[in-house]
Amino acid sequence: MPLILKSNPELHSIRKEIDLFWVSMAYISAIVGAGVALPYLNHVHPLMQLLLVDVTATVIIYFFSLGFNNSSMYDAYWSVAPPLLFMFWYGQGDSGLLAQTPPHALVRAGIVFMLISFWAWRLTYNWARSWRGFQHEDFRYVSMRLKFKKAYWPVSFLALHLIPTLFVFMASTPFQAIFSPSRSGHYLNFLDGIAIILTMGGILLETIADDQLFMAGISGSRSPDSTFQKGLWNISRHPNYLGEISFWWGIFLFGMASSPDFWWTFSGALGITLLIVLVSIPLMENRQLARKKDYQEYRKRVPMLFPFRSSNGG
Repeated sequence: MPLILKSNPELHSIRKEIDLFWVSMAYISAIVGAGVALPYLNHVHPLMQLLLVDVTATVIIYFFSLGFNNSSMYDAYWSVAPPLLFMFWYGQGDSGLLAQTPPHALVRAGIVFMLISFWAWRLTYNWARSWRGFQHEDFRYVSMRLKFKKAYWPVSFLALHLIPTLFVFMASTPFQAIFSPSRSGHYLNFLDGIAIILTMGGILLETIADDQLFMAGISGSRSPDSTFQKGLWNISRHPNYLGEISFWWGIFLFGMASSPDFWWTFSGALGITLLIVLVSIPLMENRQLARKKDYQEYRKRVPMLFPFRSSNGG
């Protein structure tokens, strides 16, 4: 079958559409399951309530991953979950949060929702167009399969499903600040301006970087043996990751502009930054070094994230 799919693009497209259908069913099931669990958690603090609902949805996606024997089922969760986490706080109107939120704070909420929604749609779309179906699994997951063997699926639940969910959950905690009953700092201020620049800039950076990489693959100008070094990829080795980091720090600043009492939510953006810099980038770079003969020279010439080189060679 793989040989037929490879020689028949139309058949491959049909197969991918079927696979995407099952991915959609998995996420619809997760949303429905989370909705069913929500009323049973009314006795706990809203933040804990949201965490438990988020984990419930993750467990449902995990069982779909297990059923299809492919952990890449979870990959879209990163972008699908945040708008739903935002809507949770909006829906807290019944408990008085929304009712006590001043009108100017709702303006900020509208701005944040538009930004988070566009970010989510774009990132999910980029994943869907680049994903090759259940015949493909992320190279990191394949490596873990070989390493852990029979223990792979318990490890997959912890490392590839639950931990990323916790990182995204923490990065989304500034949403709570936007609907906080506290009126301190609710008026639109200069932090909102910086936040808009960071989030919009991050989205734009990710969009351009991903499109350049994708179109190079479509046109055939992206060689499997050499490093793509055009556009943004000529001034940063990971411009898409730089955009992602910028986006989440912008979300944190929106929370700070809403209510400085929520300063502790910086831990979410910091966690995303550390996850990308200490885990995602090293894994990607080691893979590229093993596959691309010119990557070592590329590393010497092009900075890792920011388009300027630090004193230690960055």
